[in-house]
Amino acid sequence: MTAVKRLAALFLSFFIISLLLVLSACGAGGENPASEPESEPGVTTLIYAQISEDGVDREWLDRFNREHEGEVQIEVRDYSQTSEGGQQGMDLLMTEIAAGKVPDIIELGTSGETTELPYQKLAKKGFLEDLWPYIENDMGLGRNGIIEAPLKAAEVDGGLYTVFSVFQLHTLTGAKAVVGDRTGWTVEDLLEAFETMPEGSVILETYEDYSVQQHLLASFLYGFSDLFIDLESRQCHFDSETFRSILDLVKRVPDECSWHPYYTSQEDRKNEYHNRQMDGIVMLDDTSFWYYANVRDADLYFGEATCIGYPVGDDSSGVYIEPRGIKLAMSSTCADKDAAWQYIRWELCPKPGDYDFGDRGFPVNKKIHNRGRASEVRAQRGIPVGNGNYFFDDPVTREQLEYVTSLFDTNRSSILLDKEVRDIVLDTAGAYFAGDRDLEQTVQMLNSRVGLYLNEQM
Repeated sequence: MTAVKRLAALFLSFFIISLLLVLSACGAGGENPASEPESEPGVTTLIYAQISEDGVDREWLDRFNREHEGEVQIEVRDYSQTSEGGQQGMDLLMTEIAAGKVPDIIELGTSGETTELPYQKLAKKGFLEDLWPYIENDMGLGRNGIIEAPLKAAEVDGGLYTVFSVFQLHTLTGAKAVVGDRTGWTVEDLLEAFETMPEGSVILETYEDYSVQQHLLASFLYGFSDLFIDLESRQCHFDSETFRSILDLVKRVPDECSWHPYYTSQEDRKNEYHNRQMDGIVMLDDTSFWYYANVRDADLYFGEATCIGYPVGDDSSGVYIEPRGIKLAMSSTCADKDAAWQYIRWELCPKPGDYDFGDRGFPVNKKIHNRGRASEVRAQRGIPVGNGNYFFDDPVTREQLEYVTSLFDTNRSSILLDKEVRDIVLDTAGAYFAGDRDLEQTVQMLNSRVGLYLNEQM
């Protein structure tokens, strides 16, 4: 063999070995959605579908796998960024689910409001497991070990198909002297109350950097989309008088506050916003309750506050629940449901340091919840009122605790809204708010666009 042939053969051998090493390395990651798990003999592998970068609790995952070594192992399959054949990760996951390739544990999303995956649709199609029996038969939990209201609000046809660790309440709050001492109202009631406000008043505004109109309309969708969308028949009712009145109301609300540019920091804007509330020229606050003391703040800014709710006129409180943090589900075809539950239940269990409400919301676990509740009765808190000064308020009263607790009693949950529906509605309504489309065109287009989306789904 000539020197040239020997060199060519050596090069070819080096190329083949390098290629094999690369392929081996690619297959070792265990997180490629296209790959199938290779289980050890006698070991069940559960696939965890990850759809957000911060979703997996790696510490708990590693602990679970150590404790179940030789029996069950959880393998994470990352759909958060994958693009294959032009499909983004979540699109690929939904395609696989529709084809019957369903992961054992499914991360529905970690952001607030709604889920990244269509929770209600997956539940109705039978892809998800009802988790109530697992909670009820769990010696460390049971229904007595949790705050039931937020989980019941997340039910689909009486079944619970996801769990989460914390939740918030959303409502409209106003001065009792203006909106009255009641729960639930209509848009007509709201406008009549606004007529009593002094000249120059506004219905609602914010110190945050977002579109007030888009945010308010989204709140109506998060809590009350079932009033306008029938998933069973896939029919839409955006041309109803209720939704027409909601669009008209939202259009009346200033999208931006004229005084915003004069305040350079968000903290200064926040202080000015609360000053305007105390001066009686802001009628309503779009309030998020994530701890009991929020009602104490509302009483401070409005004199005496009423959580009157969103004006939907359906005889409900007008309050909805927002599940927070990661939402986990189990597939109905899970390879080992008891083992999967042992992982999922971690979301409902106390963790080191989980003995107050923090800044995320009310805990679903009753033990943590009650400890946080008791601490708010004892606590005195300093509220910044500008120029480095603080107002030190009294602890939350028993009456205030019971008032907020009564707001938990709602069957409305933002998790039931399909985020694609939300995006279609906000996009279509935006032209109406801008004056580029009239009301009749808007509601008919909403019926058409959302109806088309619903009928295209699996």
